[in-house]
Amino acid sequence: LSLQCYFCEGGFTLNYTVTSDTVPSFSKCQLVNGGICWITVIWNQNDGNSNILVDSINTRFANYASERIIMTSADMKVVHQHESSQVNHSFGYVCMSDKCNDEMSLKRILRSLVIEEKFSQELTPLLEIVSPFDAHSAACYDFNNSTLDCPSTDLDTCQRCQISVDKETSSSQQICATCPYYSEDVNSVSRQVMFLLDSRIQSQNIAKINCQLKACNSIDNVNRVYNTSKITFDFGKFFKNLSNNTL
Repeated sequence: LSLQCYFCEGGFTLNYTVTSDTVPSFSKCQLVNGGICWITVIWNQNDGNSNILVDSINTRFANYASERIIMTSADMKVVHQHESSQVNHSFGYVCMSDKCNDEMSLKRILRSLVIEEKFSQELTPLLEIVSPFDAHSAACYDFNNSTLDCPSTDLDTCQRCQISVDKETSSSQQICATCPYYSEDVNSVSRQVMFLLDSRIQSQNIAKINCQLKACNSIDNVNRVYNTSKITFDFGKFFKNLSNNTL
């Protein structure tokens, strides 16, 4: 099940915020055989730079058949005390038809996708670093109704409270709130939305917090992540000017 994908060696590192009008040429990229073609774009909101990676992987996702998928994200991390937060916007696009990760597809995605947030203005205090962190007194919210893997709380080793909520589930929102044995080594907030292009639907709408202040992984704070960020995809714009839905 091999198909042709574009591969741009070394990717593109741009000293500007890339938009649909400023996509670099793929003319020096080559076609390679792969199972899934992909494009990743990361916008560094601190310095205005953009990184674009264009490549393929050899495996296939059976569960999505030939659906084109975009996983988008806005996140803010605080790595060291008294340092400013790092904010990134990004997306990963995967597709499974010949040459589907081409320059025109990237332009059409950038024309259709909006990622906005006010994390650094609104949520920076939430990510204050607490060192040493005492999980026993941190009063992390502990709750799980998620169908996905949710690590159990381990107060002896936990380094920060965590919560992940997905609002895009059919019945109710899925919540995983915990203080796990292992946690990422930074305090962060993020919003992630997945779009299935051919079905024209949004299939995930996730907010996550990793934090150390008392009871900081609350539903109220998750709602602040939702309320201070906006990720939308205009399917009409993406498919516009095409006689049919194939690339």
